[in-house]
Amino acid sequence: MYYPEQRYLMDSTTIRREQSLPQDAIGEVEVIEGSSVNLRDIVARGVIPSRYVFVEAARQLRLKPGESLSDFLQVAVGQSVSAEVLLAEKRGKQVRAPFDGILAAVEDGHLIMQVEPEQIVVEAGVDGTVVQLVSGRGAIIETYGGLAQGVWGNGRRTIGALKSEPADGLEMIEGGDLDIGTRGSIVVTKRPLYETGIDHAEYIGLGGIIAPAMDADLIPRALRSKLAIMLTEGFGPLTMSPLMWKLLDAANGRNALLEARQPDRWSAARPEVILNPVRSSNRAVRANPNTTLNVGSVVRLTRPPHAGEVARVTDLPKMPVLLENGLRVPCAQVEFPNGESRPVPLANIEVYGR
Repeated sequence: MYYPEQRYLMDSTTIRREQSLPQDAIGEVEVIEGSSVNLRDIVARGVIPSRYVFVEAARQLRLKPGESLSDFLQVAVGQSVSAEVLLAEKRGKQVRAPFDGILAAVEDGHLIMQVEPEQIVVEAGVDGTVVQLVSGRGAIIETYGGLAQGVWGNGRRTIGALKSEPADGLEMIEGGDLDIGTRGSIVVTKRPLYETGIDHAEYIGLGGIIAPAMDADLIPRALRSKLAIMLTEGFGPLTMSPLMWKLLDAANGRNALLEARQPDRWSAARPEVILNPVRSSNRAVRANPNTTLNVGSVVRLTRPPHAGEVARVTDLPKMPVLLENGLRVPCAQVEFPNGESRPVPLANIEVYGR
């Protein structure tokens, strides 16, 4: 019996998620156990304490013995400044603020910069029930809704209405297409993401993007973006799997929470989008984290030359199979939508969890 890697792709399931402050934040929880919450309700508030950074200003200005750094300051101690603001200058040599913060002190030829405290507000993100409190940090919320997990995220989080891209693509969305109530929407595109798409999405005020893939060279640009960006397939010229597109396109207009988590080898959490529940009298089933690979299972292939493609398992040979590359490994025989059948190593198979 083989338990493959799996990502959840479900239009209706029971979901429990912890919504908490970051580990380095100090704050308090604002909900009580057993209470109902809406997606915009505040679960916890906190602040990330300030840190201090020493700027070697005397060395940068090449001050001589006896010269006082204070004589060359361009801002007052205790003043708030923006990044790149001129802090000190001597005969064309300049020292600029490395970030938004406060000039806290001048000491021993150093400018001591204090990072302004970051205020953190954690919203529920879903309509659900608080089933457990996380002391001083947040709560675990249970809800019923759709769930689609991706493979990469840029570490951002956003709440908004899900919108399918127009036929002409993400870049063709005009600011006028989004009214005030839907600015901050999460757009789903079935095409690879390009830098022009990120630039345009930021310009018109979107909250997030769900795309199948992008070039790996775009990772630094995506990490700098304030948008929440999730990839469903990976990196390279990949298109979105038909199953993923069908679920997300059918959810057009529904409120969603996009948790575009960055991959973490120490955590089983994946980047994901949670689709706010459609009111129903039927209680959704829980996802099964122990799905086995069986004949008939619909799988996603994770390695070239079929990376991102969806196929169906037609046989599970009991003995390892000799591949074209000379390796003999445990495999599944899979059939592609075009009718082609071939063996695929079990290590290269992922199941859409149900």
